[in-house]
Amino acid sequence: MKKVSVLLLTIDRFNHCREYITPALNNAGYPFELCISDNGSVQPEIFEWCEQQNPKVYFKNGYNYGTAQSLNRMIRANPSDYYVFIGNDIRLPENWLRTFVQYAEALEEQAGVIGIDWRGLNYPNKELTTNDGFTKIVWDTTNVFGTMFVSQTLRNKIGEFCEEYGVYSLWDSDYSLRATAAGFQNFYLPNLRSHHFGNDVGD
Repeated sequence: MKKVSVLLLTIDRFNHCREYITPALNNAGYPFELCISDNGSVQPEIFEWCEQQNPKVYFKNGYNYGTAQSLNRMIRANPSDYYVFIGNDIRLPENWLRTFVQYAEALEEQAGVIGIDWRGLNYPNKELTTNDGFTKIVWDTTNVFGTMFVSQTLRNKIGEFCEEYGVYSLWDSDYSLRATAAGFQNFYLPNLRSHHFGNDVGD
């Protein structure tokens, strides 16, 4: 069984974590180790909630450490086969992590950044040949937004998330473009949708 790190950033928003992240963790459908980076929360409830999740890694930064910076730091602290970055304002479907792993294992050498669409857009179907010669249909995209799943295989090829963009900005687009440039296929999982409830950025 592959080792998976679930990466979560928090800056307050306790109600979001309770409403969206708690069920997402319970309904992942695949074992994982949770890594949390708190980037400046002041609500005592969020710290209590984080402790209750029994994270394998838990950084309390006291300030906004940065998105790419936090993700890289958590990954370095808990090396795994796969990593998935989840937002605390996105409702994920049942067995979301199991589906990610199934596609990543079947397409190990060609899978770039994998996502679950939250914008309700239409994507072209693309046929990819699996490691054992079968065909999988994916939703073709160049740039994955929102929930992002990447393998250590990909990171070994193209490196860490770029920290030069500052606290937020274009680190995710940068990574998708680097994956494409290295010959990997970015895609959304077909026929799965998530729901985005937030309208602010960064946590």
